Amino acid sequence: MRKILMGAALFIAGIACGLIVTYGTLHAQGSISESDIMTKLNEISKGQEDVMAAINLMKEDLQIVKIRVTQMQ
Repeated sequence: MRKILMGAALFIAGIACGLIVTYGTLHAQGSISESDIMTKLNEISKGQEDVMAAINLMKEDLQIVKIRVTQMQ
């Protein structure tokens, strides 16, 4: 009984993997154009630049706070 269940489970898993490969990832990759990818990469790059600018502002503020605390002691 267990061998039959294991065989059926493996068979269903094999079919599922085949369907995923056939209609899932490969199909999705084919529908994205290179310009869409470049647009997304540019958006990500812009977002990273914004984050770095915000981090640099925080570092400057922390440096000012550090100087003030040092002067107060």
